[in-house]
Amino acid sequence: MSESGALPYTLLLLLLELGIGGALVMHAVHLRGQATPGFVRATTIMAPIVLGLAFWTALTLEGDVVEGYAVRSGPRDILVWMLGALTAASVLHNVALYTDRDTWARRIGWLLTGLSLAALGLTAATLSGSPEALTAFSLGFGALALGLSAVGLALGHWYLVTPRLPARPLVEITTAFLIVVLIQAILCGAALVVSVNDPIGGRDQALTSDPTFWLRIVVGFVLPLIFGWMAWSTARMRSMMAATGLLYLTTAAVLAAQIAARALMFDSGRPL
Repeated sequence: MSESGALPYTLLLLLLELGIGGALVMHAVHLRGQATPGFVRATTIMAPIVLGLAFWTALTLEGDVVEGYAVRSGPRDILVWMLGALTAASVLHNVALYTDRDTWARRIGWLLTGLSLAALGLTAATLSGSPEALTAFSLGFGALALGLSAVGLALGHWYLVTPRLPARPLVEITTAFLIVVLIQAILCGAALVVSVNDPIGGRDQALTSDPTFWLRIVVGFVLPLIFGWMAWSTARMRSMMAATGLLYLTTAAVLAAQIAARALMFDSGRPL
């Protein structure tokens, strides 16, 4: 039995969530057709960069124990090549967008969606300490929270370039973000009560005595709901500069919360 540090796995999960979340949200924005083609191209180009970094990180993973948390090497090895396929598909997606092949871009976007769901399932199968379905949903909604906040932030800046762009796209993104955070809170509650395999290394203290747990709760749910609601309200009033500033705070909170959640997962076996 070989052991590995949690940092590479935590980095992989963050890159995976950000890359998949961004790709899924931008596919939805493209399908909706309310944002300008320039915004879609300029923002989607970040997806293959993040997914490529996730693929490179996955190639470096080793060991079947991470800080006392058991992992399955079989699904992990398949996940590596799934991330390679995701990266390649994302590159093709960008090529289709930049060459104005809209139909092909939409088709490849659906392919990216399928590969993303498969990657989330493989990741959940790799992390064997907690129920796979709950882990997959936790990762999926974490990806959507990161993707929606990041894309919303980018769109807020785009209004400075295209001030006549309708407010509806940002209102829809912030609405979806609030719904996703509420679902995350429900999943976190389920993770607290569900039966999980204890990490091999065990914990030194209860979750409720761990400051990281309360960081996850306050920064992951309370602050994003407050800032997200304020961004939604200001976007409806077309105060886009204010909404963009609030989305900076929202994105920072979501990113910090996801780091805390993944650290707690490897320590407690619970996909918080």
